[in-house]
Amino acid sequence: MPTAIINCPIDGCPYATPDVEAVVAAALITTHATTHAAAPPQHVTAARPEKVKRPTISSAGTSEEWSYFQSRWSDYVEATRVTGKDKIIQLLECCDDELRKDITRMAGGTLTNKTEEEVLAAIKRLAVREENTMVARVTLHNMHQDHDEPIRSFGARLRGQAAVCKFLIKCTNCDHDVNYTEPVICDCVTKGLVDSDIQLDLLGDNNQTMTLEETLKFVEAKESGKRSASRLHESQMHGTAAASSSYRRDMKKAMKERASGPPKKSDKKESCHHCGQSGHGMRSHTNIRKKECPAFGHTCKHCDKQNHYNHMCQSKYKPKPSRTSTDEAEGAVFDSLCTMTTYDPVNDKSITLDHHMYNQLSDTWTRQSSKPQPFVQLTVGAYSADYDRFGIELTSKLRTSVIPCMADTGCQSCLASVKVIQRLGIRPQDLIPVKLKMHAANNKGIKILGAAILRFTGKDKNGTTLETRQITYVTDSSDRLFLSKEACIHLGMITDNFPTVGEVNIQPSTHSVSDEQSHSGLTSECDCPRRELPPAPPRQVPFPATMSNRDSMQQFLVDHYKSSTFNTCEHQPLPMMEGPPLQLMIATDAKPVAHHTPIPEPVHWQDDVKAGLDRDVRLGVLEPVPVGEPVTWCHRMVICAKKNGKPRRTVDMQSLNQHATRETPHTVSFPSG
Repeated sequence: MPTAIINCPIDGCPYATPDVEAVVAAALITTHATTHAAAPPQHVTAARPEKVKRPTISSAGTSEEWSYFQSRWSDYVEATRVTGKDKIIQLLECCDDELRKDITRMAGGTLTNKTEEEVLAAIKRLAVREENTMVARVTLHNMHQDHDEPIRSFGARLRGQAAVCKFLIKCTNCDHDVNYTEPVICDCVTKGLVDSDIQLDLLGDNNQTMTLEETLKFVEAKESGKRSASRLHESQMHGTAAASSSYRRDMKKAMKERASGPPKKSDKKESCHHCGQSGHGMRSHTNIRKKECPAFGHTCKHCDKQNHYNHMCQSKYKPKPSRTSTDEAEGAVFDSLCTMTTYDPVNDKSITLDHHMYNQLSDTWTRQSSKPQPFVQLTVGAYSADYDRFGIELTSKLRTSVIPCMADTGCQSCLASVKVIQRLGIRPQDLIPVKLKMHAANNKGIKILGAAILRFTGKDKNGTTLETRQITYVTDSSDRLFLSKEACIHLGMITDNFPTVGEVNIQPSTHSVSDEQSHSGLTSECDCPRRELPPAPPRQVPFPATMSNRDSMQQFLVDHYKSSTFNTCEHQPLPMMEGPPLQLMIATDAKPVAHHTPIPEPVHWQDDVKAGLDRDVRLGVLEPVPVGEPVTWCHRMVICAKKNGKPRRTVDMQSLNQHATRETPHTVSFPSG
């Protein structure tokens, strides 16, 4: 067979068959030709995107919601590439059923033949409640950051509300609209921060011209730092708890090993930590020491603890002789309950005693709550002029505030909490460093953070303004503001001689009226005679007791008792009667009955009944039950009608009459004729 060499007919291909038979060479070139055949295209399946959701809108919405709908609708049209009549149909399908129905009624038929702008205008007329721009701006300024809300989310809410506020102003030079939305949002971010510490840092930062983005980054960094510090603290606490848990597990394991059997031989040679002897282990279990340790049950004189000898006591400090707790003694001044403890050489007994007040009139002790702490409303503020005199410069923005102050005449210097000075615009770094140390009434130290110079201003009953300037010390141990004795003197609350016995003269004859008048609220002046106690009965009548002198007798008695019995003035309280208090004779086995539900009274009598009760309280006839005092006996008030139709107040005391005994009054009888 003849041989042949065949070259590849494709241009640029250097392939050639070897010198072989012609049939074989033809087969080789045919096989080689398959390498030049075009590869079939590979079908790549594209990722199918999720179907775009169509936005929705309902009626009675806000301008902010409409702006959001417009942006969503633009994105929807761009994503779906809907056009023509289909675009109008999709736009109408965005409306809910009620809004779609109202739009159709308003148009008088279908809207599919309208343009997109016309349909959007028709939807806006029914979907958006038109508001005054001022309302939207007020809403913006009243927005606050929610707890655990990131600052970026809060900023987005503010920006959405600000978009409908139209913060635009026309330039007077070029007639262009100037948008000042960003500075307003920046102010709203600062005002609405929920964290007061971050707010103070932001207000006190040197850069007071931050942009909105810089403000958000500043707050975001502060929030991130607080979260990181909180997590770090939690991890440290978990680590401490884990270490404590492992220590307790080891101790329990050691205790179980000691209790499981007798002490080892090596332990028996060690001296006991409780008695000092050897033979029963150094720290044996309680069951073993109870049987073998001679110190078990012995009370140490140094630490007053049991189960060890005095010379083996490991207490570092010896207890001081016990004395009455100062905290308990002071608690009786501010609380309604106190504890009276009687010490016995053998047994200690504690008796609980409610707080009582001594009544000089009846010579009895009455269970009453302590009087409330003396607070007075004063205008408190800090002023730069006061700091300038000491050469101190303040950078904070100071302000004044009306603060309730406790008048503490036993306080040597004014004392304020951190919360109080923050209300005045004073930051902790603005406090004046001091070396003073203060102690409370219980002789415990008060941590002083620094001092501030404050002015206290108030008005007396005549409207005269009184002011005092005091160096006030700041602590974090309280949340109140205490006025010192010196401040109380300058404000006219007490005299310079305080405390002096007898400084205020109280006349017994007038105290019963004037003091009660001040507490009852009767301050109106009138021309009525001064209410007094009844005078002694007249010894003789200035004229014969005959029927012809009846009118003269009546006028004589009215004049004689005009300041007491016949004095019906409603502007003066009734004077207290002298003598022993009235005793109600109740059976010792009587069970108290208290009614807590009143009897309904007619509507047309309610005003008259309420006015009568208030009048009796002002006159001192009735007294409200003090808050916190338990009710044992309580009877219902029953309203009856007088002959003239006015209400008469009575008391249903049937439950008390069942357990009461009555005296038979002695009645003097005069012979007839």
